[in-house]
Amino acid sequence: MTNEENAKIELKHIQIELINNRARHMRHFIDQYFCYKNGYVTRTGRAKWADIFWNERVSVMARKETLKKNVVKEHVIPLHCITQELVAQFQSNVMSLEEIAHFLDEKIIFATITKQEDKRLRDAKLNSSMPEGYKQQGHPLYQDSFARYKVAGIELE
Repeated sequence: MTNEENAKIELKHIQIELINNRARHMRHFIDQYFCYKNGYVTRTGRAKWADIFWNERVSVMARKETLKKNVVKEHVIPLHCITQELVAQFQSNVMSLEEIAHFLDEKIIFATITKQEDKRLRDAKLNSSMPEGYKQQGHPLYQDSFARYKVAGIELE
């Protein structure tokens, strides 16, 4: 199977979860979709999570690290937030596979950051939520995908 075919299968899984008002497997399906969509796959066609490290967004501090054990790969917009928004949009308007893909392509951003930067996000209580202002029209952080990083002082390359 091609990456495109595998990505479409993951989108179908996501759509089935949404139709059945479930979200417990979204992390797996969404991350798999991202890997297939962006070519992070093994020679045998399986999603290859490890390749996301240092190949998407990278913090200035993480770029200085030489050991993978000192960094983490994470969703710039927490997956919890993405899933909540996806479920809400789907409930108000059943989305096609193309609409789901478009939504995910806009929202799924991975970053490699240091464990210290990850702690800053946790200390700011932003490990699984967006900061105040993200949903407030007119606020400087309104719909800013990188709002958590700005609040926590994490600089990306």
